[in-house]
Amino acid sequence: MSTSSKSVKVLAIDGGGIRGIIPATILAELQRRIGTDLWRAFDLIAGTSTGGIIALGIGTGRKNGQPYSPAEMLSLYLENGSSIFKKSPLTGVRGLFGPKYSPAALEKTLEKYLQAAEFSSALTPLLISSYDLAGQIPFFFKSHRIAAHPDYNWKVVQIARATSAAPTYFPPFHLERDSQNYALADGGVYVNNPSMAAYAEALSLYRAAPGFVVVSAGTGDRQDHIQYSSARHWGLFGWATKIVPVFMDSVSEAVDYELKYLPKCSYYRLQVPNLTGSAADMDNVSCENLKALQKVLRSTLLRMRLCSIKSARN
Repeated sequence: MSTSSKSVKVLAIDGGGIRGIIPATILAELQRRIGTDLWRAFDLIAGTSTGGIIALGIGTGRKNGQPYSPAEMLSLYLENGSSIFKKSPLTGVRGLFGPKYSPAALEKTLEKYLQAAEFSSALTPLLISSYDLAGQIPFFFKSHRIAAHPDYNWKVVQIARATSAAPTYFPPFHLERDSQNYALADGGVYVNNPSMAAYAEALSLYRAAPGFVVVSAGTGDRQDHIQYSSARHWGLFGWATKIVPVFMDSVSEAVDYELKYLPKCSYYRLQVPNLTGSAADMDNVSCENLKALQKVLRSTLLRMRLCSIKSARN
């Protein structure tokens, strides 16, 4: 793709389950301050898991060519989170032998919001991550590949379900293309913060760009504080309850470190610090927790460098 003499603008949105309310709120404020739709402001939008759902919502013409605003995506979580992560007295036991949750409510919500939209309706290049369990390789949905490869034009609902198939929470998503079958899991197992993948994709798309601005919207910085005295005794069962958040957080923080030192790249990480206890859970949909997260967000937004981003995009 061609580019002007201006820096290429990239938006990346983390995974994190119900904590998707964090980037949705941050991006709503960013859009307000920028004064235009985010798909117009960014040359590429990437997302993983819950961030992938947000990216698809704000980056595709899901109905009559119009995308959702970040504020409308926030409503998806607030209004449907309790049904997507619906707990019962058997949830804990069920999680020992299979996924904690049925995908039915998630799929119903995705169909309600994304309807029959196709990936070809992307309004700016989109990069949505998943992981192919059968091939044991990353699987990226790339809207900009559709022109040359029409078989990449899946339903947006399918892509949203694949990117959000978090291990232990939901079953993998079965995707078929021609004679190929894929068992797709949440992209958060390897790229929960998709900023580096988005930067690499932007390098490929915009080879002549003089520089890159990467804006990364997180889902909150977990502070689990796992102590040696506890972890030293863990075996398979002990690690089973911790390994998903440990993997997802560690890869996100590694990306933060790497992007800070890349040449010709201005990296802005928009993150809520110090989520502790059940507030850091991907599936805590209690009214108290949702209110607490929004309260923390209001105070954090005041300190974020959103004005600097507005200047950098020009």
